[in-house]
Amino acid sequence: MTFSEKMKNLVDQGIRSSKDIVKQAGDKAQQWGEMGVLKLEVVQLRNQAEKLTARLGAEVYEVLVEKGQKTVGKDSPAVRETIDGIEELQRQIEEKEAAFKKAGGKEEDLNQQ
Repeated sequence: MTFSEKMKNLVDQGIRSSKDIVKQAGDKAQQWGEMGVLKLEVVQLRNQAEKLTARLGAEVYEVLVEKGQKTVGKDSPAVRETIDGIEELQRQIEEKEAAFKKAGGKEEDLNQQ
C-alpha cells in the first residue's frame, strides 16, 4: 500500500468516525431536548395542581364556614369539579413523569427547580 493510499484510508476512517460522533451528539441533544420539554410540562402541571388544591381549600372553607354546612364530601357539588380537575392533572403528571423516565430522566431531576 502506498503512502497516499494509507493517507486516504486514514482520512476516510477519520471522516467515518466524525460522522458517528456527530450522529451520537445529535441523538443526545434530541434526547436532552425532549427531556427538557417533559420536565417543563411536569413543572407546569404541578403548578396548576397546586393552584387547584388551594382553590379546593377555599371552596371547602366557603362551604363549611361561610355557608355553615356541617360536612363536605368528595361528591359535594361545591367541590366536585375542582377535585375532578386535580385528578385529571395528576393523571397527566404521572404520564409525563413516566415519559421523562423512559427518555432517560431521573426522579430527582423532576424535583429540582
